[in-house]
Amino acid sequence: MPRLAQRPAPGQEAVMTRHPLKTWRIPGLGASLVALLLLCVAASLPAAPAAFAHDQLISSSPAPDDHLADTPAGITLAFSSPLLALGHEVRVIDDTGRNWVDGPAVLSRETLTQALPELPDGAYQVTWRVVSADGHPISGGFGFSVGDPSAAAPTVSAAAPTAGNATEAPAGTGNGMPGWLPAAGTAAAAGLGIYLVFAGLRRIKRNAQSPNE
Repeated sequence: MPRLAQRPAPGQEAVMTRHPLKTWRIPGLGASLVALLLLCVAASLPAAPAAFAHDQLISSSPAPDDHLADTPAGITLAFSSPLLALGHEVRVIDDTGRNWVDGPAVLSRETLTQALPELPDGAYQVTWRVVSADGHPISGGFGFSVGDPSAAAPTVSAAAPTAGNATEAPAGTGNGMPGWLPAAGTAAAAGLGIYLVFAGLRRIKRNAQSPNE
C-alpha cells in the first residue's frame, strides 16, 4: 500500500526539503563544435588548388607556325587571367641567335605585348616568360616566319599556345604562394578536426564510466 505523507504535529511547521536540480553538461561539446567548424572549412577547400592553378596562354599573335608577308607590329600574348607584374619577358630570336625585340614587353592585366622593329625575311622563335597569378613563373615558345615562305624553319619546333606546352618552374621559385600550400592547409585542418573529434569522444566515454557526483 502507498505510504501516506506524515502530517506535522500541532504547533510544528512543515519543513520542505529542496533537492538541487541536476544540470547536465555534454563533455567535449566545445571541442566537438570546433572540430565541426574545422571540418566545414576543410570541406570548402578542395576547390582551392583550382583557384590557385597556373595561368595558361590561350592565344598569340602571330599564331604558332604563321607565315607572314610583312613584319608584324608586335608579339601579343593573351593569358587566361591577369598576371603578376614582375619578371615578364619576350624574346624573338632568329637563326643566328639575335634577339629582335624593340624595348621591354608591356603587361596589361592578362595581355603581354612586345614591340618589334622591321624584321628581315627569315624564321623566328618566340620565347616568353611570365609570373602566374599564383606566384609561379611559367614559360613557353612558338615559331613564325616573315617574307619568303622558303625561309629556314625555326630552330626550335613550334609549340601550340596551350597549358601543356608551357614549362613550369620548380615549385617555390615564384614570389607568390607556393602551389602546395592550399593542399597542405586542407590536410592540416582535416587532421586537426579529426583529432579534436576523437579527443571529445574519449572524454565523453571516460566521464560516462566515472561515478556520478
